[in-house]
Amino acid sequence: MVYTEHMRIDPAYRAALRRVGLDSVARVLACTDGRVVAWSRSTETLLVPGVDNMPGFYVKRYYFARWANRLRGFFRGTFFGMHRGQAEYRALNALREAGIPAVRAVAYGERRIGHFLTACFLITEEVPDAVDLTHYALRLADGRIVLTRAQRHRLIRTLATQLAALHAAGLSHGNLFWRNILVRSGPDGNPEFFFLDAHPLRAWERLGRGATWWCRELAQVAVSALPFTTRAERLRFMRHYCECARLPAALKSHLRQIGALAEAWRRHEDRRIRMQCLFERWNEQLALEERWPTGSGAAAGCAEPTA
Repeated sequence: MVYTEHMRIDPAYRAALRRVGLDSVARVLACTDGRVVAWSRSTETLLVPGVDNMPGFYVKRYYFARWANRLRGFFRGTFFGMHRGQAEYRALNALREAGIPAVRAVAYGERRIGHFLTACFLITEEVPDAVDLTHYALRLADGRIVLTRAQRHRLIRTLATQLAALHAAGLSHGNLFWRNILVRSGPDGNPEFFFLDAHPLRAWERLGRGATWWCRELAQVAVSALPFTTRAERLRFMRHYCECARLPAALKSHLRQIGALAEAWRRHEDRRIRMQCLFERWNEQLALEERWPTGSGAAAGCAEPTA
């Protein structure tokens, strides 16, 4: 079998990726100089630190080691179409071009055997001092971060208005769980949010869901919020999203749809939060043993979420 490899690099980042050993398909797939921040049977995400105090890079790698996985990918369009790394690269760039804050995708690549996809990847630039919203909430829950009531309301308002701007632009994220939203404090002290892991709905999928496709995305936000927020705070979020002092009666059916979807996903999301927390605990312990700095994206210990 003949292997083929292809990699697309943003020209502005070619030198930076070369310096950290991420400038070819072979080097990206073989890279171990970093910290694993997420892992599954077929996917892993590695944080490779930058040099000279520059931001690092997140490398998300997808593996299709078995022919059953490669054939499944064939029927899902990867044989002639885009793989997941390329699709997410384009999705994140589309958000940024529309003025939506998203992480910067800087490269993607693939390895094929007989044109069947065996591995692919996406590289994004680290957002300094940012942490995903789930871990931010866990830190709030165990007291390592303290917010005033006004600061908490500002956090809710900022996220709601950014999601409203996303949907008002006719754009879909498709994967708006809190683990895919980064937050940090901006230079003026106000919160800043950045989106990652975008899988926008296709035009035919949005038509198939009717006019309320956005309800599904708000339900993804809501299910992640359930362990950490009150009902009053979630209603406040919706009022800011709709830009109204009181929710109109016409939106009540949408709220019921959002609530039903969130409840249906709740058990699975709670499990994801627990597993994410355990993984970060393991990662923190490993960092201490190796004298590795925990970095902006690691949680310094996680509290168990309350139901």
